[in-house]
Amino acid sequence: MATQSTTPRTHGDGFTLLELMVAIAILAIIATVGVPAFNNLARDSGVKAEANLLLNSIHLARSEAVKRGSAVWIAPLTSNDWSSGWEIRIDNGDNTFSATGDTLFKRFDPLKSSISNAPARLLLSAQGNLVSPTAAVAIKLKPNGCENNEQRQLNIELSGRASLQRISCSS
Repeated sequence: MATQSTTPRTHGDGFTLLELMVAIAILAIIATVGVPAFNNLARDSGVKAEANLLLNSIHLARSEAVKRGSAVWIAPLTSNDWSSGWEIRIDNGDNTFSATGDTLFKRFDPLKSSISNAPARLLLSAQGNLVSPTAAVAIKLKPNGCENNEQRQLNIELSGRASLQRISCSS
């Protein structure tokens, strides 16, 4: 004859339906708050990387100008559209930009950010100074869907020194 246990059986092996529903509700609230914040972070990181790429290319062009003792051009690949990419060219000695006469040093890929307030091209002298344009430059890089302070401004002084700053998207 089989014996039956007289101790009551406990159900501590899993979750109740109520506990599962509460956990899912908490997860949904966290996702609702977290996903937009993550998108903002990704957008901010992207424009920061692109701005640093442009800044580093200006530093590279300036150092090449001084090293070679020759003027260096930085110009967009297509007329006045820096978002399409840009290139660094070593001037052939006449201080006029020529896509065929000046030596190509380096080419950069297109950007996702929109660029505004940029000159047609930049010319750095053999001493590393900004020759053209004849005034300081403030190029703005703005990501698509810009919010808060995600926009970057690349400042280039007449001395050729370049720096970045974060600015408001409404600027």
